[in-house]
Amino acid sequence: MNLEYIMNKLKDEKPYINGWKRMRRSAIIIPLVEIDNEVHVLFEVRSKKLRSQPGDICFPGGKIDGNESPKEAALREISEELGVESINIVNELDTIVRYDGIIIHPYVGIIKDLNEIKISEDEVDHVFYVPLSYLLDNKPRVYNNKINIERDKEFPYDLIVNRENYKFREANYRSLFYKYETYNIWGITAEMLQDFLENL
Repeated sequence: MNLEYIMNKLKDEKPYINGWKRMRRSAIIIPLVEIDNEVHVLFEVRSKKLRSQPGDICFPGGKIDGNESPKEAALREISEELGVESINIVNELDTIVRYDGIIIHPYVGIIKDLNEIKISEDEVDHVFYVPLSYLLDNKPRVYNNKINIERDKEFPYDLIVNRENYKFREANYRSLFYKYETYNIWGITAEMLQDFLENL
């Protein structure tokens, strides 16, 4: 291997997230709709039949398959879950890289026709709408949590300075909660929602 080989190998590489091939990648859409001349955000309540997070509140979206781009995955998922084909993607928001190995690409989209929504009952229990003005006026409750790392029993402390007394960094993880009527919007959904609101 020589320098020319290395240059040719790397010159067209597009930087992304280190380690992404070992992570789970998803894409979602934060759907905006206009109701009575006021902008609302659409949320899904996940079907209680689902094995993963039944009954949780989320945005339409899911796993990125094969060679799909994140945007293609987001559009496919909103079509499968809500039957929506006519959506105007405004832009992509900040990519989320979670401590548990999940990468999420969030998009903001405008649903042009509410009558097009036909939920897939296998995936979605129901949808609800929250006025954007309400979300902008009501800040979330914030809880700061600590992440504890349990190291492998065979962890080679003898290979690092100070061995068992090494000063490992601590990690914190926020939990946000937005309350609307009887709904609690929290977790990753709340994190993406806050990022969207802060952009406004």
